[in-house]
Amino acid sequence: MRRLVALGISIGVLAGLFTWVAGSITAIGSFTAPLVVWVGFAAWAVFYAAGGRTAGLVSTLGSTLSGLVWGWLILRATLGISAAGSPAVLGLMVAIGAFAMCVQAGVKPLAFIPGAFVGAACFFGNAGLFWATAVSLVGGALLAYVSEVLGDVVERALGGTSAAAPAAGEKATA
Repeated sequence: MRRLVALGISIGVLAGLFTWVAGSITAIGSFTAPLVVWVGFAAWAVFYAAGGRTAGLVSTLGSTLSGLVWGWLILRATLGISAAGSPAVLGLMVAIGAFAMCVQAGVKPLAFIPGAFVGAACFFGNAGLFWATAVSLVGGALLAYVSEVLGDVVERALGGTSAAAPAAGEKATA
């Protein structure tokens, strides 16, 4: 229970700060709305689903960003073949992209298939804004990592052992 309270505190504080900062930034250079809160939260969720820690961060960044690229390729190919964006052409391109996102899982940093689908979904859900989606995915993944490390600190402060340093004979859990 201490672990969940510690994570709740660290994630709550960082999620609140992320939302505040994202809502305060309207534009940086050519980026419009460079931080999209829901996209960051999606990457945050992928981090924990991928197992957390450094391996989870690598999987999250690799898989979500590859999904973002697949989403971009799907959209570009669809519009290149059918200027009107035919639903049939889009369906075919999505089928090819979905296949590719599964096959790429043979490469270790791209192995978390759900992360690739989340990255592509975020691209489409964010109206095809590539850079704002990329910045938000990376920001969410990095905040997730920080939330886990901060959770370790809070857990120790609450008198428990952190997941980074489990007690003798215990298994680490997130």
